[in-house]
Amino acid sequence: MNGTPQLCVVVVTWNDATRAAAAIDSYFALPEVQREPERYALVVSDNDSHDGTAESLRARYGQRILVVENGANLGFGAGCNRAFAAVDAEYYYLLNPDAQVQPGALRAMLDFFARHPQAGIAGSRVLNPDGSIQESCGEFDTWVGAFLRSSAWGELPPLRRYANGYALRAGGYDRERRVDIVIGAAMALRRSAIQRLGGFDERFFLYQEEVDLCKRAAGLGIETWFVPTSIALHEGMGSAISRGAVERHKRAGRRRYWIKHHGRLWYYALSAALVVRYALYAVPLAGAALLLRRALGR
Repeated sequence: MNGTPQLCVVVVTWNDATRAAAAIDSYFALPEVQREPERYALVVSDNDSHDGTAESLRARYGQRILVVENGANLGFGAGCNRAFAAVDAEYYYLLNPDAQVQPGALRAMLDFFARHPQAGIAGSRVLNPDGSIQESCGEFDTWVGAFLRSSAWGELPPLRRYANGYALRAGGYDRERRVDIVIGAAMALRRSAIQRLGGFDERFFLYQEEVDLCKRAAGLGIETWFVPTSIALHEGMGSAISRGAVERHKRAGRRRYWIKHHGRLWYYALSAALVVRYALYAVPLAGAALLLRRALGR
């Protein structure tokens, strides 16, 4: 990489050589990158992969990318922070190793930021591999909304409208709009916003770090937007870690976020309500079992 790029793509890796190569290939295939390569750059922030990710990517792309080796598995947010420190750019675009940018995705982000000087964070329209829409923006939690989204009750028609994120899901993903949250799989950031926020909170290892960033940004008056003209495909669950580990990190991330931004009373009240929900399920089940037992006894 030569000079100072306007936009730098950041790919954080951990034992993800094959997927990361597909993500990077999608970047080099972009028409805007091919037309103006000096305007863009790509940095891989490798969290101590043991599958040869760093070595294989260097061998495949040479000087066309920068590979930063972190020496330990720091997590997603910390990996991004290391990339921000390594490359000085006006904008950054976070791209998961299991995601691929589509033609015009980066150009659309630069055009968007030029039109919205108050915006510091922007999310792409994210599609599943089959082309269907992936939920990629959302609303900050309310207590009721978090409870409904964390339980099956949020899918009941009378309650669905109160679940967190319902208005965004119902409104579709076809128009540019200001939102509370965008997902980190395909997210653009203005460098000045990163500097004001101090980057990601590195206490979040995996999951909820982008929600925390958006929440802190909103507190400073930094706008977050959804930009549908910038498109990325995202496999989802493409991490090198197991599903069990993913769920543990999700729970830990939610707990840290809720306590940080809402307090322990809010969090423990929500946890208690979710436990009580199971008790409510148990009552009719116990009644049905008793009736069945009596019926069989006859």
